[in-house]
Amino acid sequence: MKKPTTFYYILILLFISKHINAQTTVEWSKDRKLTWSDFKASPNEDILAYALTSYKIEILPNDIMVDANENIQNYESLTVVANFYTDHSWVYEESPYLLLHEQLHFDIAALYAFKIRDAFEKLKEEKNANYNAYVNVYQKLWAECLQTQSFYDNETKHGQLVEINNSWIDKITQQIQGFE
Repeated sequence: MKKPTTFYYILILLFISKHINAQTTVEWSKDRKLTWSDFKASPNEDILAYALTSYKIEILPNDIMVDANENIQNYESLTVVANFYTDHSWVYEESPYLLLHEQLHFDIAALYAFKIRDAFEKLKEEKNANYNAYVNVYQKLWAECLQTQSFYDNETKHGQLVEINNSWIDKITQQIQGFE
């Protein structure tokens, strides 16, 4: 009798573990906007900010195999997503407009995920499986993403300049729509 019971406990633990891990990231979607409840980390008082959005542009699958010739095995399956990390994102003082500003940081990451995915698709169309080709695309566009994020914060004074922030929202939204 102990074997079935142990087996069921293991299944339940695996289910719970997967469920908990799934809740630590939010994959970008046009239909799912961030809420303050997504910001689960404690505020970092060493950073002079009201909120921090933690994101990553990820290449999937994340366990790719590269052969001796520097070619990615099954390169046709590569895709790219933008993920928000709930356990590393925080808010010090909530406001509806600040949430729009933080959402746009995530949207900018999504825009660059689309750009990387698009470049990957072109490489795939060329039957290019070379690992370095994909890495170079990712690194170039990741650097552009970071520059855009910095420029966005500088130009809007971290969202305090409402009209400029609104024009950024419009601009990034239009660019994302170009990929849909």
